[in-house]
Amino acid sequence: MNTYEYVIVGNSAGGLSAAREIRTIDQSGGLLILSDEQYPAYSRPLIAKHISHTKTIEAMELVPREFYVDSHMEWWPGTRAVRIDYPERTVLLHDGRCVHWNSLLLATGSSPIVPPIEGVTRQGVHTFTTYCDAESITRQLPSVRHVVVIGGGFIGLSAADALRHREVDVTIVEMQSRVLSTMVDEEGSTRIEEAVRASGADVITGRRVVSINGDHPESSSVSSVTLDDRTRLQCEMVILAVGVRPRTELAEGVVPMKQGILVDEFMRTATPGIYACGDVCQTRDFARDADAVLPVWPNAVAGGAVAGATMAGMPRSYEGSTTMNAVPYFGLSVVSAGVVEHDPALHDVLTRRDSTGYTKVVLKEGVIVGMVSVGDTSRCGIVYHLMKRKANVDNWKDMLVREDFGILSLPDSLWRDQLTPLDGRLRDETDNVANGIVNLTTGAKRW
Repeated sequence: MNTYEYVIVGNSAGGLSAAREIRTIDQSGGLLILSDEQYPAYSRPLIAKHISHTKTIEAMELVPREFYVDSHMEWWPGTRAVRIDYPERTVLLHDGRCVHWNSLLLATGSSPIVPPIEGVTRQGVHTFTTYCDAESITRQLPSVRHVVVIGGGFIGLSAADALRHREVDVTIVEMQSRVLSTMVDEEGSTRIEEAVRASGADVITGRRVVSINGDHPESSSVSSVTLDDRTRLQCEMVILAVGVRPRTELAEGVVPMKQGILVDEFMRTATPGIYACGDVCQTRDFARDADAVLPVWPNAVAGGAVAGATMAGMPRSYEGSTTMNAVPYFGLSVVSAGVVEHDPALHDVLTRRDSTGYTKVVLKEGVIVGMVSVGDTSRCGIVYHLMKRKANVDNWKDMLVREDFGILSLPDSLWRDQLTPLDGRLRDETDNVANGIVNLTTGAKRW
């Protein structure tokens, strides 16, 4: 049986970040990364570009294949962990092998929710979270004229935008009353829906798909979907984009869980020697002052770095994260973070509407707790950084939504006490958000 000082289950944002951090502290301890995909770590948000611009997996890779060897890590692609034997400190793999660990990190991420819709197993029904999903969709496209995307959230609009670049007819069906209902406020949704429709896609809100149909009862392929009001939409492909859930199966019965795996500020579970990070775990939402599952790329990267440092014997605490998205939809840049649906009894709200777009900043007791920006997102990096540092902006809050707001607009006291050492980083963050960077805080690849 192979024995390793560190075993990491998962090879995406969190797992890779942890592995890198371990190697900065411990250059020789045996390190194994298990991945159920065949590819080196890649930027999953980029999979839409495979459909729209035939971007290859090599162009999405966060590290080249030789990275693992050069960093003295073992990487086992196409390997699925199926069970943890905690008393023996082993992980059983799908092929019957076992590996022994001294420290184990669960960075298993999330999996797409597949709703119990009649006909959901038909050929032509796809999820949209991995490169393999994007490949399968692309292979079928030559025979597709109409696609129904079930879900008008982050994933659904990414898929729809990519398909419109291929000039495929797209209808988005969203059961809520508006698109991106958890990511932006009502006005933001309205502006985004206008951009979606302007691209030629259709949007149906407040409706559910109740069946995915074939040409006849014995058919295995898709020909239409039926909505809950009996409307039938012709299509040859359906994309399921109703959300994701933490992949906690491996941890069941081994570590405590609620919505996700519970961890402390050092990304340790209550089970000694086992750690977790990323989409699979429940961490602190600093904007809402509550524990939550936060399936966003920056959270996984930051949590992975903390987990790796702790595993390697140099623990540092996790600062917390919040919901945060920075994406270009249908030619329209969209950024949101933290609280987007404000409570008038608790929050102050600042807004700006002009030819460049729509901006909203939400404050609680003088501290930024949320923002929405649709259109000009060039200043969102500064606002997010102030939000994360919980800077009190009450005395100059109106500046946050001024057209000329920038780093030089900040009060001298804030420069001197908190932000002077981060001048360059703030400028980078501002540029990063404006260009649709996946990761505000660590400089991950562009979308």
